[in-house]
Amino acid sequence: MTAVANIAPAQLYSAAAELDAALGDPADPENACGFAAMVTRAERGAFPDALTEAAGPALRMSYVPVAAGGDLVRYDEMFALVRVAARRDLTVMPATMIDITATSCVLLAGSEAQRQRVVELLRGGGSIGFAFSEPGHGSDLLANTCALTPSEAGWRLDGSKWLAGFGRRAEAALVIGHTGGRGPAAFSAVLLENPLDLPSAGPDSATSIRFQRVAGMRGAHFTEFHFDQVPVAADALVGQLGRGMETAMKAMQIVRATSTAANLAGADSALRLSLDFARGHLVANRPVDHHPANRRELGTAAAALIACDAAALACVRAMHTFPETQSLWSGTLKTVLTALSEEVFARCADVLGTRSVLREGPAGAFDVLRADNAAVRYFDTSPTANLRLVSMQLNCFADAKAIERDPELLATTYDLGRELPPLEFGRLALSTRGRDVVTGELAGVLAEVRAVLDPVVLDRGVLEADAALLVEALEQLEAELSAAAADIRTIAAQSTGQRGPAQLDLAARIAYLHAAASCVHLWWFNRHRPLYGCPPGAVGWLTAALSLLLDRASERTARLPMPVADTAFRIVSRLRREQRLFSAAPIQLAGPHPDPEDEKGRMLA
Repeated sequence: MTAVANIAPAQLYSAAAELDAALGDPADPENACGFAAMVTRAERGAFPDALTEAAGPALRMSYVPVAAGGDLVRYDEMFALVRVAARRDLTVMPATMIDITATSCVLLAGSEAQRQRVVELLRGGGSIGFAFSEPGHGSDLLANTCALTPSEAGWRLDGSKWLAGFGRRAEAALVIGHTGGRGPAAFSAVLLENPLDLPSAGPDSATSIRFQRVAGMRGAHFTEFHFDQVPVAADALVGQLGRGMETAMKAMQIVRATSTAANLAGADSALRLSLDFARGHLVANRPVDHHPANRRELGTAAAALIACDAAALACVRAMHTFPETQSLWSGTLKTVLTALSEEVFARCADVLGTRSVLREGPAGAFDVLRADNAAVRYFDTSPTANLRLVSMQLNCFADAKAIERDPELLATTYDLGRELPPLEFGRLALSTRGRDVVTGELAGVLAEVRAVLDPVVLDRGVLEADAALLVEALEQLEAELSAAAADIRTIAAQSTGQRGPAQLDLAARIAYLHAAASCVHLWWFNRHRPLYGCPPGAVGWLTAALSLLLDRASERTARLPMPVADTAFRIVSRLRREQRLFSAAPIQLAGPHPDPEDEKGRMLA
């Protein structure tokens, strides 16, 4: 891949910009890949055929590494592709990528023949389902009872699977079954061919299937299976006996990180639609966005989206640099993005008012996007189960010792101009060992940040007031991390081994602080570059993101102070005028650019 050391963030991810241009302006009512078409599909409960056909070639193999026969070279480039496609309808993700869990399991642990088979199926437009959960146990996976019993032919499959992720064409399915023993090692994975038409072993063998619908996400097909003495060939075993749960847990780290692209896409479109409404609609003879209360509401939503983008960008780049930490990193990201994306929708809805629940007019897509975004919260891992995963690794923020790592890897993760090392999904681990690299390396970075917040930087355009607000936020972040570490040690000393409310509350708190630390690293390692369309070194976006994340870590949900919110509002408004993605790397998007003369003076109102 060509080095990108001298490319500005706005010039990154050219493939995503090309895909967005090819999919056209989502606001065009005649565009089959636009908002109007999405609303029509939602009313009919229809599958996104036209969008899937248009975006499928770019997305279907985007998560399969090149070394395995796919298109994935850089995880952040794949993530950008997904964002621009999903911003016009979130359902394009499951419609084209619902196979990601099963495929990742096979690529992580399967035989060469199995890996070739899944790539062949995907290249041919087929689908590979994933059956893990069971109707009687939900997220309590260790309680699952669907059994794989040895037989003369190989295995016999008995039991039920629930909410199995399936595409419309399911040529294969990966099923996790109990093979004996206790704990995670009691489960193994098998790859079934033609799962919708499984062979019968005789009159006593049967498979029953029921398709399940969910609220929103018309591109997601779920299936409930009931197996009764179904024969499974011996060579269908994926990986080693007793390693199915481990393989699935590692694959889910990839899925969790990728799923947050839907949250970002939905929140981006929600804020974009709301900014357009607030700019063009009059209340008391003034545009909606000229009213301080609305401006503050939109600015707080903008700060939440900026925080989400920074945290997600770091996580997906860390797939290359710190894959062994993704159990923790993807878990904290999932917690933050599902919560904050819903906050973006809620705040934008309060500005839109009644229009937020209407299915007509320019903002008619808002309610559809909001329902789809809410569904993402429960895909792959439930909120509580996700917090449990984070809570099991809280020691990484307290007394854990640092593991020796290349010091350049942190810079490579956050510096958008650096080339990323090759992907090594084989380094994924069930839990993070040692001290968390994001918060653990923060103290040294903060010392350097404070050193550059001096007149030299201020002369480049950073207002003294902005710098003062940032210093205050940085001091609060340090204090919050120190307090959280003390609370972790206290709870650990009192713990009986159960994951109670206190541990889960701490996990949520840590998730926001982890995201806040990521924001600081992103600013520091790119302070010589423009981020979010701002001048190099500008701190307004960072102050806004930190202020919001620190409030949420402390369970405060109020709107941001007006000066901070207004800064965030101006940042996203400028990106909206320039038709760019609300991102640190603001990709050029399809659609008309507003008349500069018409915009003159508005941002000073």
